[in-house]
Amino acid sequence: MSVRLQRASMAATVLSLPPIPYNRLSRTPPAISSPDHTSLKQLCKEGNLRQALHLLTARAAPGRPPPQDHYGMVLDLVAAKKAAAQGVQVHAHAVSTGSLDGDDGFLATKLLFMYGKCGRVVDARRLFDGMSGRTVFSWNALIGAYLSSGSAGEALGVYQAMRESATLGAVPDGCTLASVHKACGVAADGRCGCEVHGLAVKNGLDVSTLVANALIAMYARCNMLDSAVRVFEWLHDGRDVTSWNSLISGCLQNGMFLKALDLFRGMQRAGLSMNSYTTVGMLQVCAELAQLNLGREVHAALLKCGSEYIIQCNALLVMYARCGRVVSARRVFREIDEKDYISWNSMLSCYIQNGLYVEAVKFLGEMLEVEEKDIVTWTSMINSYTNNGLLNEAVALFAEMQTDIQPDSVALVSIIGAIADLSSLAKGKEVHGFLIRNNFRMEGAMVSSLVDMYSGCGSMSNALRLFDGTKCKDVVLWTAIINAAGMHGHGKQALDLFKRMLETGVAPDQVSFLALLYACSHSKLVDEGKCYLDMMRSIYRLEPWQEHYACVVDLLGHSGQTEDAYEFIKSMPLEPKSVVWCALLGACRVHRNHKLAVVAANKLLELEPDNPGNYVLVSNVYAEMGKWNSAKEVRARISERGLRKDPACSWIEMGNKVHTFTARDHSHRDAERIHLKLAEITEKLRKEGRYIEDTRFVLHDVSEEEKIDVLHRHSERLAIAFGLISTHPGTPLRIAKNLRVCGDCHEFTKLVSKLFEREIVVRDANRFHHFRGGSCSCGDFW
Repeated sequence: MSVRLQRASMAATVLSLPPIPYNRLSRTPPAISSPDHTSLKQLCKEGNLRQALHLLTARAAPGRPPPQDHYGMVLDLVAAKKAAAQGVQVHAHAVSTGSLDGDDGFLATKLLFMYGKCGRVVDARRLFDGMSGRTVFSWNALIGAYLSSGSAGEALGVYQAMRESATLGAVPDGCTLASVHKACGVAADGRCGCEVHGLAVKNGLDVSTLVANALIAMYARCNMLDSAVRVFEWLHDGRDVTSWNSLISGCLQNGMFLKALDLFRGMQRAGLSMNSYTTVGMLQVCAELAQLNLGREVHAALLKCGSEYIIQCNALLVMYARCGRVVSARRVFREIDEKDYISWNSMLSCYIQNGLYVEAVKFLGEMLEVEEKDIVTWTSMINSYTNNGLLNEAVALFAEMQTDIQPDSVALVSIIGAIADLSSLAKGKEVHGFLIRNNFRMEGAMVSSLVDMYSGCGSMSNALRLFDGTKCKDVVLWTAIINAAGMHGHGKQALDLFKRMLETGVAPDQVSFLALLYACSHSKLVDEGKCYLDMMRSIYRLEPWQEHYACVVDLLGHSGQTEDAYEFIKSMPLEPKSVVWCALLGACRVHRNHKLAVVAANKLLELEPDNPGNYVLVSNVYAEMGKWNSAKEVRARISERGLRKDPACSWIEMGNKVHTFTARDHSHRDAERIHLKLAEITEKLRKEGRYIEDTRFVLHDVSEEEKIDVLHRHSERLAIAFGLISTHPGTPLRIAKNLRVCGDCHEFTKLVSKLFEREIVVRDANRFHHFRGGSCSCGDFW
């Protein structure tokens, strides 16, 4: 990300140059007298940054710069307020007064800390590189700056450089190791975490509660809960509330809710009072285990101590919703003064989860009727719509928002995500045009979201054009374009992009490798996929997630190696979760390995008994085996458990409107014309394309004629028929579907693209299919 600094003075340009000594541009200013320590300290204590800056700069004397602790107080205030522009001014002033000449590292470290807190990690690094004498505090400040910016890999790189440095100040202390352990946890690098743990033991720093707490949190985040428990038990008398919270959080991350509850009881017996982190964790336990009474106890404790922050109120709301107490959830929602998007989204989800759809619609109206909507309220409402699948409503709300208030970058990123899910290219271009007209900077989350949007709308060319036109490409943007190439079936292109990323010096993270493995999976690049999984672990020391292993299972399975995929699952260092078994089940269905499919199906139902999609998958397996009674029994369990399955649907954008179709849909205003056109298409395909329906893809125990009728009315065929009657000859059609395209519809669409001379782009639940001239970009591999 480029950094632009104010040019209020010549000295300010010190930060826009390549690495230079941090004290190079020292000057002697006109001066008056030294600022009064007491008054400056009081101004900083009161948070009056403007007056503090005035006092610091107005009373400097020639040859007598302000004391360094005065700069330190002001810089601490700048960091607390994240006032980057004012921080640059203080830096320029320190340079111009010569305050950095002969600095022992105190002032430079304060500046490093300030830049880190303000998110200006590039400036922090440039300042650090220009320092001649670095102390442990300056190293810690730079590690903290990278960690705060979300660059855990870079933070670990600074730590390695610190260890290799021969200077006296390069010996890590407790704060260093605590930060490094946090970085290991964020990066899920358990191996590096263990090495740093060894150093802590060697240097006697593991006795520090600060370091021990960081160790517990790191092991928990790396799915090494046994190690976290051992550190926790070893700490014993040194435990504080953070120690307990770290282990409780680890249990929650690993789905061990009963263990978390047991730890909470132990914390109470130890006489420690819970803080906001404890309460949020316990409310999550109550939500997962439906422990309504305990949830009420936590609520009462919050009311008693008067400690009800927004994060706690949101957790309370979710707990009551999951326990079916809608009235209580509503009461909590009403008492939240400043509702964020989580509050709105949780309340809307509460109604939907409890089957109160009429109330959900009324609540949506209530959201719209909020009189004083600020930018946060508008953005929260848009997110609520998007997260609950109400994509058209989110787009309509964004249009209404523009009549009331100017959207900011956060709101725009939110609506771009909704447009990507909706696959609405026209609306995406409208928002992109809005960004250009209003001079929004095309960098960071904004440009990454646009690349995702264009690729999600089927326009890979626009995504690449935007990517190539961006000067400063971070790991998120590289990952977005790699993922885009993979989803469109351009596996080799994704690998080339990954190589280009490495050549530019950008280090990949877990998400980058996930996008790369998806690309390999979609393009049948088996050897390459295995190679990159090994590279991730051995070279970049990143611990794979469940999703990484699922990609490899999918890659092996869809290549016909279902037994190898099963052996790979059994060799995993983690206990495989539903995403892994789902990948195996999908592959077994494609290659008709019914025996192994049953194994995967049973695992799925065991791990996620409340996911209706799993019952449908298992039912389909039995149907493919001809076990119709078993299939019906499994589907019956969906109703018995009060679950709802989302119906298959497809949608196509025409003009400025998105038209949605479900199977056998007659609700569209042009339904009669659509069905007549579909019959015409089918007849043409039979005569000229030798099309014969493959009824194996109809998993219902009905006659052959009924199966053919079911195929003819699949939602994507209705969308194609509508597209053909609504556009001029030769116009490309872009269609999205919420489920995987069946084999017969895939063959149908290939023939339509050939006989009607149309390019048809279909985005299903797995990937993109570009149909042209009777063939598909997926090569019949999906």
